[in-house]
Amino acid sequence: MDYLREGYQSMVYIFIQIWSIFQTYGWFIFFVGIVMYYAYTKILKLLFQYAVERYIKYRRSKEEAEYTAKYHKDPDLFCSRVSAQQEAAQKLQEKYDLQVKEHQEKLKKKRERKRQELLNLLNEPNNLGHTLGGSEDGSDISASKKSKSLRSEYHPLMGSGNSSNYRPPKKSKCGGGGCGK
Repeated sequence: MDYLREGYQSMVYIFIQIWSIFQTYGWFIFFVGIVMYYAYTKILKLLFQYAVERYIKYRRSKEEAEYTAKYHKDPDLFCSRVSAQQEAAQKLQEKYDLQVKEHQEKLKKKRERKRQELLNLLNEPNNLGHTLGGSEDGSDISASKKSKSLRSEYHPLMGSGNSSNYRPPKKSKCGGGGCGK
């Protein structure tokens, strides 16, 4: 039993010593611990990024070495790969050329259709003239097709007709509207 009592007393003594250190230097240890944790996480992050970059470089150099060795041993494989790349590029070019040709044909048809519409409008006998506000292709807009947002009483040079226009305040010597109230 004495050895248990001695072990217990030594553990209590160690605990008391640690507790007195924390009482004396507690805040200092706390702040140093926070700074160390912050620095550790930043340094660890940088070290991890560095390790990842090194690993990526290593993988690239290894793949390049394997590629070089593979095609150095079999030059026909390299030639077949290059020819396959050229064929793929040729197919893409042909597809692009076809799309360009189709687009040009559509534009040509559209221009021809607009030209025909214009000729038809010019050849109509009852379309001798048109009023202001006609559409871009020369056709007149009838009164029934006019939008309701255009008001008949609106005159652009005369203003809107109501008192919504800005009027500057009267200039007087006294601020606030009058003198000597």
